[in-house]
Amino acid sequence: MDLRFLCHSRREDNNTRYPDLTFMLIAHRGDKVRQPANTIAAFEAAHGLGTCAIQIDVRFSADGTPWCFHDDQVQLPGHSSTRAFHQLHDRELRQLPLNPLIQVVDWASCHRHLDWFIEVSATCLTRLGTARVVETLMELLRAERDSFALLTGNHHCLRLARSRNWHRVALKVERVARCLSPEVVTLAPDYLLIRDKRVETAELPPGPWQWVVYEINSAEEAVHWRTRGAHHILTGNLPLLMRSREASDVYEF
Repeated sequence: MDLRFLCHSRREDNNTRYPDLTFMLIAHRGDKVRQPANTIAAFEAAHGLGTCAIQIDVRFSADGTPWCFHDDQVQLPGHSSTRAFHQLHDRELRQLPLNPLIQVVDWASCHRHLDWFIEVSATCLTRLGTARVVETLMELLRAERDSFALLTGNHHCLRLARSRNWHRVALKVERVARCLSPEVVTLAPDYLLIRDKRVETAELPPGPWQWVVYEINSAEEAVHWRTRGAHHILTGNLPLLMRSREASDVYEF
């Protein structure tokens, strides 16, 4: 199928498919400009700025506990070298200014107007197994699951989550053309995430998903990607975009 044909009527198609769509600024790991990324302090700061959605990263400890953290390595107080996150026990991680996911879920239960994207890395899925990761997260999220979209580049993980009634899933793709692959078409994710520099088409093609482009950190880029068909943008500079009158006119926040 020719991507140029799909892109041809992007704006008209989107008006039909998403007539009531509210464009979101998604805070990448919270307001990481003013607070440490992936912490409740960063989420509170992002909420205070008026964000609609927050993306978080999850890593699992040696005890199998999910924590909000991005890197595979972490340095403990008093140690000169780093250690693999998955080798650390919960008692060690409590020495750091980090939050276990359960604390974030409890905080989210008091802010149910927020949407969340919970990202699991490929290394976590490989090390622990897809089924264990999905089951652990579903049990932990409990009644808040509808507020959280599971985010990963592994479509098998998202298919398993869907089969177990996780309603919203978000797939990271490396190229726009991948949205035409059978595994993506049959999965029909709620969101497709793509890095801005990897978009190889003039406009993002329509489908049963919403496009999220990352990481966008200026008002000019936000406007640019809206015209190319992005439904939402993931930003690491939420304060700047929330202050921007130009971006607010386009993204309706």
